[in-house]
Amino acid sequence: MEEEKSEGRIIMIAVDEGEESMYALGWAIDNLLYPGGNKGESAEYDRVVVLHAENQVALSGQAMAFTPHVLEVLERRQKLNTERVLATAKAISEQRNVNVETKMVTGDARYALCEAAEKMKVNLLVVGSRGHGAIRRAVMGSVSNYCAHHAKCPVLIVKKPNQ
Repeated sequence: MEEEKSEGRIIMIAVDEGEESMYALGWAIDNLLYPGGNKGESAEYDRVVVLHAENQVALSGQAMAFTPHVLEVLERRQKLNTERVLATAKAISEQRNVNVETKMVTGDARYALCEAAEKMKVNLLVVGSRGHGAIRRAVMGSVSNYCAHHAKCPVLIVKKPNQ
């Protein structure tokens, strides 16, 4: 009798230009896919999606004073940043012999990550923690905190140890 293969998990790992998110990516691969350094049986069936949320270039408010050329430059710079972030994430994954899908969504990371996780029916969302203090978190908003409270799937927040 032939054994049925499990479909595995869909693990989404959010990345940005911060070293905390790249640490979270490496940690997730090492500890979720290869616990104890051994390739887990489920790792063969898991689907790993690396997602970057790109902020929209504001087209209202103060941005109205920008010329079309300035907006074009901002959009080009943002596209290059996204390419650099995803290339770095891909390189980290390849160093660990893990194939990942890279995706980009547009919008505020807090909302975009939760929405993408729901649409893709992910089993786990992994985000890094920047470790901002309470005041800065309250003013700027915390992506990891928002996702932990609003995502419709489990959320793993990975904090980089102090060095």
